[in-house]
Amino acid sequence: MRITTIGLRGAFLLLGAFLLLGASGAASAQSCTFRNPPPGAITFPTLDPSNATVVTASTQVNVRCTGIGTPASWTFSGLYGANPNLQMKHSTLNAYIAYSVANPPTLVFNFFGFQAYNVTATILPASYINAYAGTYTDTLTISIAP
Repeated sequence: MRITTIGLRGAFLLLGAFLLLGASGAASAQSCTFRNPPPGAITFPTLDPSNATVVTASTQVNVRCTGIGTPASWTFSGLYGANPNLQMKHSTLNAYIAYSVANPPTLVFNFFGFQAYNVTATILPASYINAYAGTYTDTLTISIAP
């Protein structure tokens, strides 16, 4: 896991931890599994509420699908919501920063069933323009199905 300092009226820390769960389909000939290396953290750049802009960050997810070309279904859920209403929670306050994940993710590589995808998260300006300084985290769970 990587920790990135984000400036927002003080110091912000964002920890992007991922728990990956693979789902297999009903037909035994079709399946998708996550492959190594596991995805890294989604690390956002500095959030500056005085110059609020759309902020994106991504990580690569590697999968292997058999019996089909690509995963038919991606599901993204966090500790504080499900896509497109995901949220990172402040470490000590009952405060949140909303974000979403592009679904489906972008296919960047496909070779004999081995695929690499960019999973991209987005924070809109309205989500952090009045946010409290501090540490915000979420754990994003990614599920795939053939």
